[in-house]
Amino acid sequence: MIISSPQEAQIQVRFFEDIYKSKIEKLPFLRDVDIDHGRKVLNTEAECDKYIALYGGHHFHKLYAAFPSTNFQYTEGKSVEIIDWGCGQALATCVLMDYLIEKRISPKIESITLVEPSSIALWRGYSFVRQMLQPTFSNNSLIQTVNKCIDNLNSSDFVSSCSNIKIHLFSNILDVEDFDLKKLYQLIINSFSGFNRIICTSPYHNARNYRIDSFYNLFNEYPMVKKSFYSDKAIYEEIFYNKTGKFQNCKIERYERQFTIKL
Repeated sequence: MIISSPQEAQIQVRFFEDIYKSKIEKLPFLRDVDIDHGRKVLNTEAECDKYIALYGGHHFHKLYAAFPSTNFQYTEGKSVEIIDWGCGQALATCVLMDYLIEKRISPKIESITLVEPSSIALWRGYSFVRQMLQPTFSNNSLIQTVNKCIDNLNSSDFVSSCSNIKIHLFSNILDVEDFDLKKLYQLIINSFSGFNRIICTSPYHNARNYRIDSFYNLFNEYPMVKKSFYSDKAIYEEIFYNKTGKFQNCKIERYERQFTIKL
């Protein structure tokens, strides 16, 4: 586990221009089969760059479409923990910070926990998050990295305070069928007391959407589940379209659930 307190950012970094587009400009023709259509545990810098180029725009727009349903104004000035599950290169955390910057919302980010089995993707995510942290956030924010598969996690991998708001990000991970949802549910129940906002976004897959629904239903047995939101509405936004090699407006399929629970 790496724990760091980043220095105050010298320049304002934004996800879409500085991380997403900058990677695409350096790459030749891309084939998603090389990274198993985004499901592969990444092993090289080249694979990481390819993933961002092919899917970074999708992450960005799906999350930007989801975040308004969580009224992040309530986090202004409050202590917040961000937990990014199966984070890859921490794109979801970077997009959340980008969104907070754009909306001029300034929570006190106490910690950011990145969970990912690929050590190279995790290290890059750590670096991207350091770039994204702005002076408007807490200068003492801790970045914690956990280099494990989700099924191998336990409560000792996390440091959390019951008084902090917890924001859990599941971006393009719950539809992956390589881990036990019930075990993940129990881990969250046992590790994160207090106020939890859980945001789940994925591509639209008729065959695998049931996993997001099943995950939500496990929590829904609690009477304290509130502010639940669901959407499967496609959006049309600008992304890099590999077939033309250009940025253009494309249809982005998505499946989303988010909810709040006090544990």
